[in-house]
Amino acid sequence: MTDERTQTSLQAGLKKSTFTLFLATGAWVGSTAIMSFGPSTLWSYDASTTYLAIAANLIIGLVMLYSFFKHLSAMDEMQRQTHLEAIALTLGITMVLTVIYGALPQARVLENVQPTNVLFVIGFSYILSVITLWLRRTRA
Repeated sequence: MTDERTQTSLQAGLKKSTFTLFLATGAWVGSTAIMSFGPSTLWSYDASTTYLAIAANLIIGLVMLYSFFKHLSAMDEMQRQTHLEAIALTLGITMVLTVIYGALPQARVLENVQPTNVLFVIGFSYILSVITLWLRRTRA
């Protein structure tokens, strides 16, 4: 009976932290869009409004990071280990590919690079790492 309550409590905590993380991430994505497109479309490049949008994005980003850490702490050991290893792999992959990507204009392979393209590398490598690590652990 105690194991069932503990499992239910773990599941409830994880469900709550997942929802909180979802809301925080959505707010951050929205504030990033406002920060990026607001100056040209909403407030005609007013500097003080732009600084306010940047500050709001930073604060919401910190809330998102806090929500992610709370989400990690709500996970069981295997889930947490999987995500932490995926984060480590993502950092390494992103670092190596970012250096290569940044050198491409110097090598005259690309005319210019967009730093936001690195976000796709981060997202793809994290998701792929989590899936691969989880499948290895659950099939072993």
